[in-house]
Amino acid sequence: MKQMFFIRQPHKKQVLHAMKYTLGQAAKETGVSKPTLSRAVKRGDLSAEGGGGKPYKIDPSELGRWLTSYRERNPETTVTTTQSETPETPNVNKELEAEIEALREQVERGEAERMRERTQLEAHIDDLRGRVERAERKEDQLMAQLTDQREAKSEPVELPKKRGFFARLTG
Repeated sequence: MKQMFFIRQPHKKQVLHAMKYTLGQAAKETGVSKPTLSRAVKRGDLSAEGGGGKPYKIDPSELGRWLTSYRERNPETTVTTTQSETPETPNVNKELEAEIEALREQVERGEAERMRERTQLEAHIDDLRGRVERAERKEDQLMAQLTDQREAKSEPVELPKKRGFFARLTG
């Protein structure tokens, strides 16, 4: 069974294009040591530009082709992993994602509670406004009644005429 190997780029999300790798970059991308890559270039197994004092420039497609054949010849070779690919990282990421999700749910619950309280407060404010309006109407009615009573009492009432001192003595 033929196995395919891909050049990893954990820090970049881009399509491989005309960019060429230096020997160090190729080693990081493939997980193969620089001396192994250098030997492959010197043997002619891996084509690269440069050499003779100039840094090697390796085409990504050529690197992928060589890596596939290299892995077939050396199945026991382990690939070195970067820190971003360690087994702990997915667990940490999952824990962080779970924490983010829990925080989002908490925010949603808080917003729902805030909306419920807002609705209750608006209903309470409407009730208080109604009470104030009723109290004002009642006050107006009472004031009208007081005004009406005073007007009814303002009719002239005939009081008995006062008699003088001698009139009272004599009878």
